Amino acid sequence: MKNQLFEEAKRSDTLSRRLIDNLLESMQYSSISFINWTIDVLRILRTRIERGDKIHDEVSGVLYTKKSFQEFVKKNFSSYIYSQVFSDPKKAEKVYFTLEACEGGYNLVIAPSSKEKTYRWISSLSERFSLVEMIATGIVYIKDIRNNSYMPFLSQNGKYCRYDEQAGKILEI
Repeated sequence: MKNQLFEEAKRSDTLSRRLIDNLLESMQYSSISFINWTIDVLRILRTRIERGDKIHDEVSGVLYTKKSFQEFVKKNFSSYIYSQVFSDPKKAEKVYFTLEACEGGYNLVIAPSSKEKTYRWISSLSERFSLVEMIATGIVYIKDIRNNSYMPFLSQNGKYCRYDEQAGKILEI
């Protein structure tokens, strides 16, 4: 379905109700895949309008110009999406994501703020190294404080580990 709508945005001179509804519906989700799809479609439409294509909105009846399309995006989408579609890439708004477990992996979901924690401190091993747990996965990492880098803590058997707070132990997965 999304591929059909993407093709419609690339080729059709009329934005169908279905395409507009899907674009607007994406504002209800905070998953990066929905947001990126929306940004991609809006960028295609912007490019087509800027090169002179006549694109008609089936819902409102508007024939988009550069200005009216920019107003449509500003009115109906988040400031982040607007900035990704219309701002110079260097000046585009930045947004942060957190990991959320789902079947078969993890979704990237917009974080409520830039202060959202990714790791939880477990203990310091030395002045340079600490053990931390990635909150979303439960996997233990070694944090190098000097260069602010992380690497997974692997057992002597080469397995990833998790921290059992109740037992106070690091366990193989």
